[in-house]
Amino acid sequence: MPKPKIFSYEKKVPFRDAFLFIIVCEGTNREPDYFRFFDGMSSRVKVVPVVSAIGSAPRLLIDVAAAKVQELEASDVTDRLWFVIDTDRWREQLHEIRQECEQYPHWQVAQSNPCFEVWLYFHAKTALPEFENINQCSQWKTLLPQVIKGGFTSVTHPIAIESATVNSKSAYQETGYFPNPGSTQLWKLAEELLPLIKKELDELKPRFPAPVVIS
Repeated sequence: MPKPKIFSYEKKVPFRDAFLFIIVCEGTNREPDYFRFFDGMSSRVKVVPVVSAIGSAPRLLIDVAAAKVQELEASDVTDRLWFVIDTDRWREQLHEIRQECEQYPHWQVAQSNPCFEVWLYFHAKTALPEFENINQCSQWKTLLPQVIKGGFTSVTHPIAIESATVNSKSAYQETGYFPNPGSTQLWKLAEELLPLIKKELDELKPRFPAPVVIS
């Protein structure tokens, strides 16, 4: 079933000199669906969510990223590439991606601990929740529909990316370069993306309902 017209907008063709914003996602559904919301929002930037067809291990994601950069002829001066990764599955291997990023100034990592749902939670909430097993992804997946009416939907709720940026940054804590349980580095990615889509985002806010918090 197609999305209601109020929940869609006319996609804009990027300018020839538009920024490429390549986002290599570990997940195959929720993460790319989220970032597709922003593709075509502004003619200044081309948002490219990338899903690996060969697996989500860090080494494989690096190969996928390199192939996409070559395919799109991405510039290491103007364009950006982000890895959106979770902590729960690949904790011991995540240093591989970070070491690779040290060789490319336009490659960066946005890591969530334990999972992407932490970032989604902060679209509605300003502070860390208090519950046991905060380091388990299954707990966060269960929590979302308890704090957001109807759960999180990528059809409309990414419109609240600015709130998520402020909330998650304020609550952020890390040990070394690892975010602590209940923290996410997605606010760093958002701070790079938002200036490129700010005008269009503000124009769309009246049409796209933000997450409704369950009191």
